Amino acid sequence: MLKKLASLSFLILFMGCKNTPTHPIETLTLEQVQNQINPSETQKILFTLASDSMMGRDSQSGGYFKAAEFVTDYFQANNITPFYPDYQDTLSTKGVKTYNLVGQIGTYDPQKKTILIGAHLDHVGIRGSEGDTIYNGANDNATGSTAVLQVGSFLAQFEWDQNIVLALFADEEKGLRGAYHLAQRFKDENIKPDYMINFEMIGKTLTTGANQVYMTGYNYSNMPEVINTISPNFVQFLSEAKELNLFRRSDNYAFFQELETPAFTLSSFDFKNFDFYHRAGDEAEKMEVENMNQIITTAALTIAKMMYQKTEIQMEPASVEE
Repeated sequence: MLKKLASLSFLILFMGCKNTPTHPIETLTLEQVQNQINPSETQKILFTLASDSMMGRDSQSGGYFKAAEFVTDYFQANNITPFYPDYQDTLSTKGVKTYNLVGQIGTYDPQKKTILIGAHLDHVGIRGSEGDTIYNGANDNATGSTAVLQVGSFLAQFEWDQNIVLALFADEEKGLRGAYHLAQRFKDENIKPDYMINFEMIGKTLTTGANQVYMTGYNYSNMPEVINTISPNFVQFLSEAKELNLFRRSDNYAFFQELETPAFTLSSFDFKNFDFYHRAGDEAEKMEVENMNQIITTAALTIAKMMYQKTEIQMEPASVEE
């Protein structure tokens, strides 16, 4: 009788294990992500943000606010809710009122860990009086903004144990002012992201190969190792990034400096693959949309796996000197 009961208990336990549902992130593949984040949508968002109608996405020209309207509509259509009223974190630069756009996935819970995903939305606007005067900023940084929107809409399909905050920054081109404003506000409100991933200039293929990015501050944390364990060879080391101290030159740095958050930028602009940095020729037609879409889908898969696995990102001691 005891043997029969033991056998029955084992059978019930076995059946219970067999019928336990698999979490959708656990078996998620790159191909499945690519079915949802496709090149045609990537191109549509990119070409919209980098169009002449956006007037170089500068607050002085007014184009930034047209881009902000597009982002707000996209957030609303993709289940990304306001983190602040109307998504706006307001600041003023040179007498012009502007705002970061800050959304969230789910409802913010201060007891949960927070992940921040960001990019700057602004560019330098209109310059000169002859020829092409609109600096569209396709690579810088309509590409990174596109990544935040698409990664955000993908992640919004799932429920998470962490808070996910999405930020599109104003006035990066004026000294990282938008990022610093939000970082200081987070500090005042006791919001400290566990880590930040920032997207900057991902519209061209990295010289080392397709579907690759480099990370600023590569040696400052375990994040490259974590990412490459999930998506092998995705993150590369770029010597120019260290030599030119790019870690300090994008929006990630504000969150590292103000909050001591592990915050890093992913980019594929390596000073050899694009000749139109801060020039009128930075046009959407010059972007390599297929490769850009690969970068975005790989990033979406990687971030999803990192959050599902509850990965800890830790700073290396050498980075404290920063």
